[in-house]
Amino acid sequence: MTRPGISIVMPFRNAASTLPEALASVLGQEFADWELLAVDDGSTDGSAEVVRDLAGGDPRVHLLCNEGPPGVVGASVTAGRAAAGEWLARMDSDDISHPERLARQRAMSLEQPDLDVIGCGVEILSPLGDGMIRHVEWVNRLMGADEIANARFIENPMVHPCSLMRKAAVEAAGGYRDVPWAEDHDLFLRMLERGSRFGKVPEILLKWRDSPGRLTRSDPRYGEACRHRMRAHYLSRIPRVKERGVAIAGAGPIGKTLALELKALGVEVRGFFDVHPRRIGETIHGAEVAGLEEFGRRWREAVLLSAVGVPGGRDEVAGMAAKAGYVEGGDFWCVC
Repeated sequence: MTRPGISIVMPFRNAASTLPEALASVLGQEFADWELLAVDDGSTDGSAEVVRDLAGGDPRVHLLCNEGPPGVVGASVTAGRAAAGEWLARMDSDDISHPERLARQRAMSLEQPDLDVIGCGVEILSPLGDGMIRHVEWVNRLMGADEIANARFIENPMVHPCSLMRKAAVEAAGGYRDVPWAEDHDLFLRMLERGSRFGKVPEILLKWRDSPGRLTRSDPRYGEACRHRMRAHYLSRIPRVKERGVAIAGAGPIGKTLALELKALGVEVRGFFDVHPRRIGETIHGAEVAGLEEFGRRWREAVLLSAVGVPGGRDEVAGMAAKAGYVEGGDFWCVC
């Protein structure tokens, strides 16, 4: 039996209302060398029957039951074990893929064989607030491999359901894990840590649906507190951070919280930089706050983290860091 080129992984739970449109977009792909692994995660609304009916006997569509713990991790692991393709394409059961999505992503994988993850432009459907709109606009601006890698600690630099991932690279990083923060961002951080390169087809090829029931809105593991712990966890594993400690640009709530998380993991926080006159000269969590006149000179051997949360702050710190000779992705990282 010939192996498919791409295994599409689609976990679902009680998605009978959105599965028809999602499945239609899979069946309408111009790239036809795929299998769909639709994993039922305990549905009670007839979703499995919807999949069977819409598949219409297409042998490429496989309906599976989650064999692991309930939830997206168990369903994803179930699909990964069954997947026969060299590449795994993610898709949520309420999203819509453009007919050219898989064809364009597969073509990029052949044109740039060093890539392990390939995304695409995303359109947000029925956004609930400006936050998701801003996130999608930000993600869509990240294009090159270095730009995507350097943004890893800000937020997830790749919309997970738009990704095409080399299965061997996913497995080498340990696959999906049940972690106390977002499982998709965690997987990407482990892949980037191992040197995987990410790319993106610039055109919008996925419509990503927002809803009150999205895990990003309903599960605390996707909230900012857990994101801080995740950032600190992976920052603390960087050899230069472990050896030289960090200096944090921004002594506000984000910088203070990150400092506490890093200190709990044994990372030395050498000091803070801040513009607020009241903070300069203070000691926060045992580290002194210095003014911008000392930026680029004091604690220069430490890894610099930009934790300024005000609009425009990230770009301002990045510009100052570049002028001072810091290299983003080496001795300088943005974390918000």
